[in-house]
Amino acid sequence: MRRLMTLFSSVALSLLMMSCSFKPIKQIDACTKLGNPVYVGERFAFNPHVCPKKLYDAYGPEEWETFFKLCDALRAGEDTFECPSEEVYDFCFSGGPLDEFFPLAGYAVDRDDLNGYSDGVGHIRYMIPKDVFQRKEKEFEKLVVDILNKNVRKDYTDFEKSLALYEYMINNYTFDFRESENNTYEKMGNLPRGTYGTYRTFNDKKGMCCDLSSVYNYLLLQCGVDAVQFEGGEDGNRHAWTYVTIDDTGYFIDPTWALPDETALDLKYFMITAKDREPDFGDLMGPVKFCYDHKNTDVDFTADDDRYASIHEGKFVSLDVKNNTLYYKVGSEKREYHYAS
Repeated sequence: MRRLMTLFSSVALSLLMMSCSFKPIKQIDACTKLGNPVYVGERFAFNPHVCPKKLYDAYGPEEWETFFKLCDALRAGEDTFECPSEEVYDFCFSGGPLDEFFPLAGYAVDRDDLNGYSDGVGHIRYMIPKDVFQRKEKEFEKLVVDILNKNVRKDYTDFEKSLALYEYMINNYTFDFRESENNTYEKMGNLPRGTYGTYRTFNDKKGMCCDLSSVYNYLLLQCGVDAVQFEGGEDGNRHAWTYVTIDDTGYFIDPTWALPDETALDLKYFMITAKDREPDFGDLMGPVKFCYDHKNTDVDFTADDDRYASIHEGKFVSLDVKNNTLYYKVGSEKREYHYAS
């Protein structure tokens, strides 16, 4: 069964989550600049400032640096954050950024409709007690760091990180048919906070395609791989997956259609091209709209490099990072794919 979003796109889910609030911490240091993972020794540490470079470029530094200030304020339990304008304030609470790039805030904080923005200050409204928010955020950060350190290493290439986390998703997450069945504005609006979205999927290990790709994207961003959500299909029957950029080259990865009960050939949906997607979506492919066309409609989502075509009819067996070799099976035959270091 192909897992498609029946009515809600990831954007619509994000907009439902607009009734939530967030807060930033102190100034970022050099190690947390865009695209750089954070380490403690050889281990990954939590980076509160993640977003895809394509979205950063499409919106611009003013929006995203302000969003990072919001993230810092939330981690510090503050009620306000420095904000240059009401337009940027609206961006920070537009739903998508919070749910995908500071997941707990997607259901736990909201814009302050009473005070909102004024005189260079954005106000935050917590939907759960602040001490509960801070406890849950610490637990979430530990969860993310534990996943990273169990599945990837500091010396992994972006390809190796992408594959290791892809296999992690396939082996640990499931598609949520209940959420899919309730995937209408009326039904979703009646579901309790925290029962859908990126944060919930991290905790429950289940979700729809938009949730699963958001979790995958977030983990990739945390370890320094540029990843962003992409969609295809007609309105009312849409599907979400991931677009990654590795060595300045773009590829599609679909952690939902690679789930075990969807296909036995998990590598079929790893590092694929736009041409590989055409049989399912044809011309009905386009990036998520919550950011991309806000200021820059000319965002490049090219995916035409087919160097990984030979693995797509195979099943993952193991990865030898010392010798840059991916082992996989096609039927009963074990094969090797040698990738660049």
